[in-house]
Amino acid sequence: MSGTTVGESLHQLMHAYKRALRQAYAEAELPLTVSHIRTLKAIRRQAPCTAQHIAHHTQRDKAQITRLLRDLLDADIIVRTPHPDDRRSQMLSLTAHGQAVLARVDTCERQVHARLSSGMAPADLEAFLRLSRLMISNLN
Repeated sequence: MSGTTVGESLHQLMHAYKRALRQAYAEAELPLTVSHIRTLKAIRRQAPCTAQHIAHHTQRDKAQITRLLRDLLDADIIVRTPHPDDRRSQMLSLTAHGQAVLARVDTCERQVHARLSSGMAPADLEAFLRLSRLMISNLN
């Protein structure tokens, strides 16, 4: 199999997956982009955390993260609190509303993952995960 075939397959998979997620989010009336959701997940994983941490974790630049955080703050999905050790920085965490939004996101993602893996044996899924991690590692 040529690298072009692998690359094209990965490209098609990525776009089909994103399209399915966007459709599931829309059907659940979640007005968030995939970037907003990745940001929320980073906050959930490390809360409380800083914008700098999120930028590093999501591999986005600080300006992009600042815009995403502003949207999430305006929607009362996250909250800022003073950093205990650095007056220039603020800590970010989810509000109760933000936790509820992420619970809905999790439900959508479980549905998409069920569709994605339909008809696949657990061993095939495990092999896919192993190979995709290796490919990511090779490129990083």
